Amino acid sequence: MIKKLISFGQKLISHKWDWSKLKQQPKTPQQTDLAKLYVGSWLFYDAKQARKHQLQISDDLAISIDDHPLAGSVIALTSQQLLFLDQYGYQLKITLAYQQPYEIYDEADHRTYPIKQKNK
Repeated sequence: MIKKLISFGQKLISHKWDWSKLKQQPKTPQQTDLAKLYVGSWLFYDAKQARKHQLQISDDLAISIDDHPLAGSVIALTSQQLLFLDQYGYQLKITLAYQQPYEIYDEADHRTYPIKQKNK
């Protein structure tokens, strides 16, 4: 009887072990790998001002618009979104789709702008 219980316990443990492997979340890329997804030059159009703008994100995640650096810092970086907090406390959210930035939300203006990568 004891051997049957031990055998059953071993099977249960091995089954649980296999199950836990199936439920593991995929490993997330390192922060430096995430940063690479956002680096580049991006264009967007502000219909309210009837003006095109260029957003630039450097390797160290410094952000500038139309060659004017934005004062502030990145407060969150994920595989879906980069969140930048400016000096006035407003957030700039850059959202990814298919591992490429596709829109910016400017909390100061409460506006979302679709963006596209600038041709190299």
